[in-house]
Amino acid sequence: AHSLRRENLALKDSLRERYRLGSIIGKSPAMQEVYELILRAAASDSFVAIFGESGTGKELAARAIHEHSRRKRGRFITVNCGAVPETIFEREFFGHRRGAFSGAYSDAPGFLDKADKGTLFLDEIAELTPNMQVKLLRAIEGNGYFAVGDTVSKRSDVRIISASNTPLYEKVRSGRMRNDFFYRIQVVQINLPPLRERREDIPLLVEHFSKGRDSKTYLPGHVMDRLISYDWPGNVRELGNVLERWFTLQQLDFLDGPNGQAREEDLVPSKMRDTVKKFEN
Repeated sequence: AHSLRRENLALKDSLRERYRLGSIIGKSPAMQEVYELILRAAASDSFVAIFGESGTGKELAARAIHEHSRRKRGRFITVNCGAVPETIFEREFFGHRRGAFSGAYSDAPGFLDKADKGTLFLDEIAELTPNMQVKLLRAIEGNGYFAVGDTVSKRSDVRIISASNTPLYEKVRSGRMRNDFFYRIQVVQINLPPLRERREDIPLLVEHFSKGRDSKTYLPGHVMDRLISYDWPGNVRELGNVLERWFTLQQLDFLDGPNGQAREEDLVPSKMRDTVKKFEN
């Protein structure tokens, strides 16, 4: 633990000039704060809750915490909570024994078993129902859990990192999240800034997404200006998709509908277009 803290302190010393941490890219003040929180979280074993709009990189942040923690040799298991129906919650999280139900031809581990000595990343954790929250809370509080069809209690040494698009206190207020579950899972909170609040990182991200491309796919200055001025409701994920379309079709296509679509010739400054027309005539 002491050596990990020393290692993370050394990393913090270099943050001022750091433009990436793991797979996260950005050197803006907002991202420097995020890097600092990630390294502080990695040096502990506390549960972490990551908040941010869709496309801001919540899973990348969770992976960075895992990869800089003492659990880095363990597995990083991702669960989309919205895709786990309540009827099979115990089977998915706790595993099952052979013969426990029709079609159970062999023993199968659950998410907690797979993430033992590692990290369990619960994406969209607010999608878990209160009943599911109770069962998971019991398992992670040290009371153990039973695989479906088993009578022997198991325990998992697992760290939980959760993610949500919206603040969880709203779910608590509406009764969709239990108080005890809420306080247990978000000991450390990390808020990821939307891309529109760190526009100075856009050129770095463009450079990242452009790596390995043909030199002909460079972005003219006026296109970069358009990328920097756009508000990016889909954040970094949208930027990656827009750039992929640009590299393929030489056309920008934004999430804000038909008004956001522009071809390369539409992006050329008007004075330049007028000059070109004069030469053509």
